[in-house]
This record gives sequence, structure tokens and C-alpha cells, in this order.
Amino acid sequence: MIFLRLVDRQGNTLAESSGISIDFKFDRIYEEGDKFIVKLRDCSQFIAMKLDESLKESILLIPDKYFEYTLPYGPELIAYDEESFKKSSHHVTLREAEDDEVYSPRIISENSADKHDVGRYFPHARANFVTRGDPVFYERNAIDGVIDQKGHGMYPQHSWAGGAREDLEFFIDFGQEVEVEKVEFFLRADFLNDHDTWWKSIDIELDDGSLYHAELEKPEGGQTFVLPEPKITKTVHLTNFKQVSYPLSFAGMTQVQVYGKYIKKEMEKVEIRNASNAKDVKHYTTERLREEFHIGSLFTKDNTRMVYSHIDRIITAGIMPVHQVMKLEAGKELAAEYFLERREMGCINIGGKGIITIDGTEYVMEPRDGIYIGRGNKEITFRSLDIEAPAKFYISSCPAHKEYPTVKIDISKAKKVPCGSTEDANKRVINQYIHPEVMQSCQLAMGLTQLEPGSVWNTMPSHTHDRRMEVYLYLDMDENDAVFHMMGEPNETRHIIMHNEEAVISPSWSIHSGVGTKNYSFIWAMCGENQEFTDMDHIATRDLR
Repeated sequence: MIFLRLVDRQGNTLAESSGISIDFKFDRIYEEGDKFIVKLRDCSQFIAMKLDESLKESILLIPDKYFEYTLPYGPELIAYDEESFKKSSHHVTLREAEDDEVYSPRIISENSADKHDVGRYFPHARANFVTRGDPVFYERNAIDGVIDQKGHGMYPQHSWAGGAREDLEFFIDFGQEVEVEKVEFFLRADFLNDHDTWWKSIDIELDDGSLYHAELEKPEGGQTFVLPEPKITKTVHLTNFKQVSYPLSFAGMTQVQVYGKYIKKEMEKVEIRNASNAKDVKHYTTERLREEFHIGSLFTKDNTRMVYSHIDRIITAGIMPVHQVMKLEAGKELAAEYFLERREMGCINIGGKGIITIDGTEYVMEPRDGIYIGRGNKEITFRSLDIEAPAKFYISSCPAHKEYPTVKIDISKAKKVPCGSTEDANKRVINQYIHPEVMQSCQLAMGLTQLEPGSVWNTMPSHTHDRRMEVYLYLDMDENDAVFHMMGEPNETRHIIMHNEEAVISPSWSIHSGVGTKNYSFIWAMCGENQEFTDMDHIATRDLR
């Protein structure tokens, strides 16, 4: 789903629309500070967007699935068509981009919605200098898809320019890895009254340090530099701009077109996480800590995302079927004929209504319904009943030594354990789904904890349980909310910032507690030596470091 909202500078909603695709017409004379807020839910990070009838549709990467676009106003409008954003009636379109649009060879640098100094969606252009800080020379002008080389100044002859200098740097950031094949330069050619000169050469630098030298001629149309072989990079960096003659004069770039394709991230392979030693973890950077313990992108359209941790061999997975029926497969990592040949699993649906079929038997899964599936079940499939509200199946699986029957557990059948208090900001209800007092399993325990409004702390005071590891999935959070998940040894604590529907692995030697910017929920899954929920070693808060 895509959610579009137009707000004024005070944050008041002026118009809004939502859907799998948006074709939205509305009336408004834009005022300074008006902006669009775009949110994506249960769809890919790529959208095709056209925020004004005069703009070209662009395929954009929205890595946070959220961005704000302040509408051009006043002097900014000089770099847009004379009717752009000025009419009283508007037509905006947004849709999820198809895979063949995103991942096929094309011009990958074009973004008609790019903004100067705003890098929350991609592709995005930036430079070290802009002539006079003037919007007619902003970096975005060189990737908006508009080409008119024969002049300089207002639209359609806007361009990027950095003045009469040779220390210019220009970057196009794609937000994730792309494969680049060639770069085409459209140099500005305002030769009336000898206003412009041009660059005779520009160097192209990629993330791996590859450096290419592009020789250019007096501009007339595009000039293409083809890489000796396609290269993978996240950024194209243009540097070492050399003018054709001295003294230095004015040169500009009407358009830069990078040809290539985005690289599709393979989500169906099992990602392996090795066990980490507590003595080593205290030396980890934030990036390394997240690399070892954080699990993101669990729910993407028609994909299975699976992480196999060597800590007690737990598997954490997310399946979000939209158009397809998804089958749970055993990869080579399990060396098994089918996924549950030597395993058991629990699943809680955190999305819309769906169906799990287990060896021919269907189980309807309402939101927050859970199910235990024992060892020996061979064919397990997942599907959604509404593509606009797809199911999101969150799975935890661990090794099993015997068979237990499949048990459907809706949230009303879970054992409820109220705990905490409003005074301590940790009042919550623990819903025990897979638990000895509810049903039998080999070693897996799983449940959902829900914090009440005004409560933000979970599992505080902290504890460890040396006989079991745990995985948390945080959910029921807004886009701008977060949980600071505490981990590490009691005398060497660290934190990982968690956002909605992200999971974190907690080794048995680590504390696990957290505090949020507002109340939230989390699913916990444990495996190890026993299933005693109260088997834990409490840590006094005063002893934490």
C-alpha cells in the first residue's frame, strides 16, 4: 500500500489518498511550506512517481519506505516548467514499480523529484559547489530528464554549474548497489556572446576505486563514455573537471545520464549468522553489531527472508505472500528433504488474513493468530486473502527430537501474564502461545508481549538466561518511532536501534531489554536447554554498566 498526504507548514492535512496505486486529483493553490508525505507499507522500496503533470515519471528507491517532499516554491520554481506546481488543480500518480522496470537496463540516474540537499530517496545528485547557490544551477537539474543545451538560466535551460573553477565534484547516489555500463554527458552549450566554455575531460570514479577518464568535445548532443566492463557501485563520482582553455570561464552540465540496472537483492536464500563470543562483541562497531544481530527486511512482497543462526540453530523467517502462494523449502543449509524433517516451528501472523496449508489441511490465520507445526510435516504453503492487506507470517524454528501435533493458537487461547506497572513505565501483557502450559513442543517457546499506552520499557529490570537464547521481533511501531534494544554482558552493555518489524538475535550470555519512543509490541522466541519461562538470572539495574 502507498499512502500519500499533503500537509501545510503547520502539519495540517489538506488532502490524502492511499492504495496499491494512486491516481489522485485535487484542488489547492500551493503555499510556502506545503509538502507531500509518502509512506509505503507491504510493498517494495521502489515506486514510480509523478508529483506534477509537468514532470516526467521517475522510478525511485525509498529505502526507509517514508519520505517528505517539500513543494518547490518561490525562487525554486525557476528550474521547473512555468505551470509546474502553480495550478489550482493537481494530478499526482504513484505506483509500485514492476520488477522489469526496476531491474532491467535503463537510465538509472533520472529523478524528476530530486531536491537540493535532500537525500532520503534515490537517485540523488549532490556537488561541492553550486554557482551562487542559485536554483537554476542546482545539482538536481542535471538528473531531471530535461535536456536543452543551447542556453543557461531558467527552465528548460537550467543546468548544474559550479562557477569558473576546476575543483568541482559531482555525485550521483543510487541508494544501493547498481551495475553501471556507460555514462552520457550533455554539456551546456550557451555559446551566444561566448558565455560558455566546456570541459574537455571528466574523470569517473566508482566505489571500488575504479577511475575512468572521459575525453569530451565541444558539446552538441550527448557524449557517451562506455566502461570497459559493467561495474557494481552505489555512487558515480565525477571529478577532475578540466576546461578546454584558460583563463577559466563558465561551464555547465545540462544532464548526466547513467545507464545500467539496479541489482535485485536475493531474499530467498538462507542467510547464515555465526555465533559471536561475548569477549569479541564488546569491541564491535555499530555497523558490525547490526551485521551480527540485527535482522531487517523480513517482509517483502512474494519473498521468503530467512536467517539461520548458529546460536542454538534457530531459524528466523518472514514470509509475505501477495500475488503468489509461497512454499516453505529446505535449502542446502539444512541438508534435509523438507524443512521440518528434523525441526519444529511456530508462526504468528502479524499482517492481514491469510491461510497456511499443512500437508493438505488449511488453517485460516487471522491477524495475531499463531500456530505450532511439529516435526515431520512435509508440505507447508502460505497465501494471503487480500492483496491490499497481505498476511505477514513470522516464523521461528529450531531442531526437534520428536513429533508433536499441529496446534492452532489464536491470541484468545494464549496464556496471558500481566506484569509491570504504570509507575515503572513497563505495564504489559505477555501472551504465551507456544508454552508448556498451553501446548507441547520439543524446545521452542514463543509469544507476543504488548505494552500498554504510556509504557515503554520491556524486560526491565534486565536478565539473562544462560540456558536459552532468544530472538525479538519488534512491531506495532510508527515510521518515526524506535526501540533502543539493550544487549551485551551486564557490565558491557550495548544497544541496537530497532524499527518496525525488525528482529534482533539475543545470545544466552546477553541481557535483552529495551525502551521505546512510545508503546509497542514484540514477539519473543526461545530455544535451548529447557522451556522454563521463569528460568532467568536477574540483573539489578544498579549493576548495569
